[in-house]
Amino acid sequence: MSFEHQDVWHWQIATYLFLGGLGGATVAIGAMLHLFESCDRKIISAAVLSAIGFMVIGTIFLLADMLQPLKAIYALTNPRSWIFWGVVFINLYFLAAIAYVIPLLKSWPHLEPYINKIPQVILDLLERFNRMAALGGATAGFLVAIYTGLLISSAPAISFWNTPALPLLFVFSAFSTGAAFLLLLFTFSREDGSSNIVEKLEQLDAALIVTELIILGAYFNFAFFLPTGARESAAILFETPMFVIGFLGFGLLVPLLIETYSIFFARHARGSTALMVTAGSLVLVGGFLLRYYVLHAGVFQYPW
Repeated sequence: MSFEHQDVWHWQIATYLFLGGLGGATVAIGAMLHLFESCDRKIISAAVLSAIGFMVIGTIFLLADMLQPLKAIYALTNPRSWIFWGVVFINLYFLAAIAYVIPLLKSWPHLEPYINKIPQVILDLLERFNRMAALGGATAGFLVAIYTGLLISSAPAISFWNTPALPLLFVFSAFSTGAAFLLLLFTFSREDGSSNIVEKLEQLDAALIVTELIILGAYFNFAFFLPTGARESAAILFETPMFVIGFLGFGLLVPLLIETYSIFFARHARGSTALMVTAGSLVLVGGFLLRYYVLHAGVFQYPW
């Protein structure tokens, strides 16, 4: 029996998966904060614009990887392909996120003249249905976030990917990176009520990291009982220092310890801003490392 590393999906796809999940989760969490916490519209608009930018850049990486015309045409016209549904989800995401963010941009004085160039009847409709657009953006963001895992897990030839645990892992990781990004934005904000939102985001991210660790444990436990190819992939990851130390250590455990310490012991203490910036930044780096090394560890198994 022999194994061969997959050589189809590389760092470009890992970047797309990371940015797509980050962009989708940021809009989903930001919209929920806006709807239920009544937080500052300016910060939420900055978060949504950033998320749209993440999605645009990620989509460019995806398209760059699909430069082979026949492969691209087949994937984009085949409803049985997850890339086809990914395009549908991403288009819905862009429509909902743009419709949602336009009324929020009025909170930026230097952008208001440009917003006012939009016909007033459209602005009135967007303002009137802003909460509906927020819900639509949150739904589309969730679909994009979970789709990134479904895309990878639909590869039956690589047993380490072909498991329901992978979409769960990716979606919780995506929402953790989204919470971390919003945590960074609100940490640097001086708007009233930001400290309360920071506290909620800390708690959310800590809960997401704990859930991610549980899913990781189950994922690797099952991997060692799956076909030999999955065991080989799991062994590759555990023998990769950047996965163990970079992702598990600094991408999950260290941010969890920082956030736990901040939640229970360091609220409003001097240096808490530095702690939050460190935790948020590490979570973002860890989110990319997870996707990069899961793709890197994908192997084909041959019976000879």
